[in-house]
Amino acid sequence: MSSAFREKLRRAVAGARWRLMDADALAQTLERLSAEGAISGASAAALRARLPGHVERSRYVIGQLGVHLGFAAVFALDFVPLPLGTVSRVAWVAGSRVVEELRGNASRARVHSMAVLLIAAIPFLGYGAYLLPLRRQSTELVFVLANHTWLARTGRTYEQFVASTYPPVRRVARWLVPPLWSESGG
Repeated sequence: MSSAFREKLRRAVAGARWRLMDADALAQTLERLSAEGAISGASAAALRARLPGHVERSRYVIGQLGVHLGFAAVFALDFVPLPLGTVSRVAWVAGSRVVEELRGNASRARVHSMAVLLIAAIPFLGYGAYLLPLRRQSTELVFVLANHTWLARTGRTYEQFVASTYPPVRRVARWLVPPLWSESGG
């Protein structure tokens, strides 16, 4: 791997991690979700207040999600007829699991579970594999980060994507990112 490629990958991962934890950008996402009617103004305000705590408690998992999104930035326009993004995600999950187990850090090793590995192997949706362990920590944060990332990449909310996709993809996408219970009355 060339040093230029390694540097490009390092910058992409660092940028993706930073964007996932940028409080101002997350607040803007909440404002947009509220303006588009995806969540109420009251829910946006409540989420804005709780978000810093969710982010702080979830830093490790958010960092892992940032790595996958960094891979997306680097491999999105890769014209090599190989699934480099998928291979990179799967290798990252497996390698991270081994490293954390060798370090004796069982809680971090569990983040890199078999379920995360299997999701990472799914083309396109696999970039969000770390939403699964993040969901265990905070479904609110998962909802906000999924919408934040989707808006930045496509200009559409994650909710719009879910509504417009095919039923099998919709089921997996909704499983990874459940709707906010406060919005659905549950």
